[in-house]
Amino acid sequence: MIRDEAIIMEINALWLPVYPYMTDHLLAVSAVRSGRFLDLGPFAGGLALNILRKCETLTATVIDQSEPVLRWVQEQATEGGCASRLTTRREPLDPIPEADAAFDLVAVRGAFFFLTPALLREVQRVLRPGGFGWVGGGYGPTTPDEVIAPIADRSRILNEAVGKRRVTPEDARVMVGLAGLEECTRVVTDGGLWLEIRA
Repeated sequence: MIRDEAIIMEINALWLPVYPYMTDHLLAVSAVRSGRFLDLGPFAGGLALNILRKCETLTATVIDQSEPVLRWVQEQATEGGCASRLTTRREPLDPIPEADAAFDLVAVRGAFFFLTPALLREVQRVLRPGGFGWVGGGYGPTTPDEVIAPIADRSRILNEAVGKRRVTPEDARVMVGLAGLEECTRVVTDGGLWLEIRA
């Protein structure tokens, strides 16, 4: 992945209309309603902000190496009145700088830019029993076409500019196998390409 902060920030802002739908889907499919949520990587923040808005019994942690990304998330949380339930950490993503079984919910959006079997194992490691991990890319299965259409072309151009990798469902299954997570991970192709990890 090419870490161009200006492009990453533009992608994150462009996707603001998408995150409410992705959040609704994540809360529905995970059945998690309380505890700790981890939003990981350069495209993190949008899901965390919407989780905090929609579910007052969840706290959120956003981890990335980018100061601008983390500052943007903090500013948005302050404006939205949910900064007291948000933690940001400027840290490397792998290994995840958190204890085993620390989170009820983990999301990694835009994951295939940088996902490795080792990072996938890390996501599973930090999930509590009964927790849910959502790792992958795409708009999610419930985002309406009228929300996607205005941003799709620009999003595609920006993703290419930061080195988008082409990953097939079979590639994803191979990665799951290399991570040793076949028993707890499902590959989903509705609304993109997603790995659903159940702890």
